[in-house]
Amino acid sequence: MRELLASGQDRKGDPDSEQSATTIQRTAATAHEVGALQERPSMPQNPGVNTVRDQAVGIVMALGRLPADQARTVLTEVSQRTNLTLLRIAGLLTAWASCGELNLGIRIALEEAIRAQRRTARPAGPATD
Repeated sequence: MRELLASGQDRKGDPDSEQSATTIQRTAATAHEVGALQERPSMPQNPGVNTVRDQAVGIVMALGRLPADQARTVLTEVSQRTNLTLLRIAGLLTAWASCGELNLGIRIALEEAIRAQRRTARPAGPATD
């Protein structure tokens, strides 16, 4: 059984130590390559999730006449107010667009969040040229 080295100890000249150093270098290089691959944009794990979320953003944009960033904020606020996940809210909104039924609590939270975003979107004073 090999002894464990405390940090700072060195085993120079030991063939096992040199071999493990080479293995560590290869492992570090492989880990770096994997990290570089993970940083690249790739297909999402579940492309349907983004589709549903994007559709819900579009629904909120049309309903509240808001830009996309504010529509995303509305979805986040509704999710927080109703204690439902963002994906669940997005699914319910897309189903509501096709069937016309939406839970009253979600509908109220949606209307309040849209009103709040409209208030923040208004300019504070007169426009200057």
